[in-house]
Amino acid sequence: MSQWIIVGDGAWGRALSRRLVLNGHDALLVGERRIGNRVPKDVEHTIELAPALGRGERVILAVPADRLEGLLVDAAPHLRGDHRIATGIRGLTPGTHLRPSEAVARHTPVRQLAVLAGAADARALRKKTPAALVVGTAFPAFADELQAALVAPSLRIYTNRDPIGTELASILAMVLGVALGIGRTLGVGPATEATALTRAVAEIDRVVCGLGGAPKTAYGLAGLGLLAELAFDPEARSALAGRALAAGDLEQAGEATEIRAAARALAARCARHRLRAPMLTVIDALFDGHVDAATAMKGLMARSARAE
Repeated sequence: MSQWIIVGDGAWGRALSRRLVLNGHDALLVGERRIGNRVPKDVEHTIELAPALGRGERVILAVPADRLEGLLVDAAPHLRGDHRIATGIRGLTPGTHLRPSEAVARHTPVRQLAVLAGAADARALRKKTPAALVVGTAFPAFADELQAALVAPSLRIYTNRDPIGTELASILAMVLGVALGIGRTLGVGPATEATALTRAVAEIDRVVCGLGGAPKTAYGLAGLGLLAELAFDPEARSALAGRALAAGDLEQAGEATEIRAAARALAARCARHRLRAPMLTVIDALFDGHVDAATAMKGLMARSARAE
């Protein structure tokens, strides 16, 4: 049995906490929200950040990307070199456009970092439907710890040595999944949907490699795996955002604040590195209302042909 600190008491943080508890571990949940007057079922009461970090070295961050840097500044005085941090965050920090694990390295003394990503969400963990996650880290012992702590009959945990690519692929898949929702809503047909899916994976691979990740990470759980989940699940957040954009409902699409912010930050980072990312650029423009969905889809399909 080991002690874990989960920072973030949203649905994802609570689901990870329950999974750890069911596997016989202690899980301290750091956050403010509660369910009515009750603490989350099967999870020790939520506590403040500083005392939690003093009670264990294994930390999982499950907070929105826009809150991450402020949290890390508060946490830094209470973190030591022997702490180990895994991030389970889909998004870049606003303004600085940092990957979550990149932000941890910038603001804290922690260097043993890992990334949790893949085709699993809070709903799947809660319902115990078959799902899978990947742990991306350069530290094999930490990968083994996370794998053993979270694995279950309904949850497979894989590992790889590419945290940068795993993190970027997961964020990109969430954003580019919007295009799949748009295509389905516009009724473009299976052939066009399949083309969009393959182009999305190719774009993820190109951006991941351009920003320091390893080739082909995009074709694993964090990239293709997550895109496939979004393609099959009409109620996924990316699909709902795509549906709203296809209908021209910018107000409804604006509720997908995490996806919109990730699209903007990723587009800015790609532009800074002169990376070609046409689908990402179009989705960013759609959220800003600079183009309508039908015109955007036609423009993507009309792009000049390239070697696959």
